[in-house]
Amino acid sequence: MNRLIAAVLILALVVTVTWALWQRLNAAEARAELAEQQLAESQQREAQHQVVIDALWANTQRLNSQRRDLARQQSALKRTASHRLTTIEELQRDNATLRAWANTRLPDAVSRLRRRPAVTGAEAYHQSVRDPQPLQPTGQPADD
Repeated sequence: MNRLIAAVLILALVVTVTWALWQRLNAAEARAELAEQQLAESQQREAQHQVVIDALWANTQRLNSQRRDLARQQSALKRTASHRLTTIEELQRDNATLRAWANTRLPDAVSRLRRRPAVTGAEAYHQSVRDPQPLQPTGQPADD
């Protein structure tokens, strides 16, 4: 009988240990599945972030290229304006008729345009449109 009790106890112990090992295995598998799921989510987020980074990088490259193009255009425009100003100064210095014309008084309509402040932006344009001083000629011919 003692052997029977010992055998039952050993069997119960083996079953208990087997059940405990099975529970630990299930828990380990669940943790492994959770870790794999978290890894997959992390990789997906990383891929999404990489897409954003790539888009931002491409945008930066495009903006830098546009900035360089604008700088080249600005440089070319400065050279052109400088050349034109030099040409105008040379013409005024060399041509008495042109010098006399350049020294004449501007017509009233044009001088009124020059008295107005420069329009910069939508609000300034709106204010200039609402300005009570019209730009239209008064109907009299311009003084030449």
